[in-house]
Amino acid sequence: ALVMYPIHAYGSEEQKAKWLPGLGAGTKIGCFGLTESNFGSNPGGMATRCKKDGDDWIINGNKMWITNGSLADVAVVWARDEEGIVRGFLLEKGLEGFTSSDIHGKLSLRASVTSELSMVNVRVPDSARLPNIEGLKGPLGCLTQARYGIAWGMVGAATDCYNTALEYSKERKQFSKPIGGYQLTQAKLADMVTRITESQLLVCRLGRLKDEGNMTFQQVSMAKRNNCVLA
Repeated sequence: ALVMYPIHAYGSEEQKAKWLPGLGAGTKIGCFGLTESNFGSNPGGMATRCKKDGDDWIINGNKMWITNGSLADVAVVWARDEEGIVRGFLLEKGLEGFTSSDIHGKLSLRASVTSELSMVNVRVPDSARLPNIEGLKGPLGCLTQARYGIAWGMVGAATDCYNTALEYSKERKQFSKPIGGYQLTQAKLADMVTRITESQLLVCRLGRLKDEGNMTFQQVSMAKRNNCVLA
């Protein structure tokens, strides 16, 4: 959603041919550079800048909390030009002035590498720019797709919690029988599976709206919020 989607939706045919097969096969890794140290939930305040210089662009700035930042072969980086227009660029690993450093000591999710991206006078040709999008609707459109996936993922996480609790209720014994044999435990399990079913129906409906082209970002945010609270 955050790397393949912008290339597919906003990229040139050359960019699609170069990156999508490898990203889809898992032989290439990408990252999404939007968040900055001072601008997370307010991407409109981004400080990263891009400046046209002949047929090239020069990019300066930093991105923070970027998943797979130091592992990525390509980074989708968003920057604001001299006219204030937000533009997207594909920055390949190894470009002069483009570096990354991992962030350690996180308190929450630690299953993936999280990095800071630094761009100091990074020069790229215009062919590195995503040509079919301008403005904040570009990165925000990517976030909508990501939130859609998260809403589905939370159903899986909640289902795993339910299955774990169910199996434990069959194995754990109190007063000579499994705790799953008591109505209090059964009521808790029934509440869990009911909420999971509600979340499944929500994302199923959302998926049908998406297939029809009628899904809105408000609906996606509602589904993500509901299902994250559930999980």
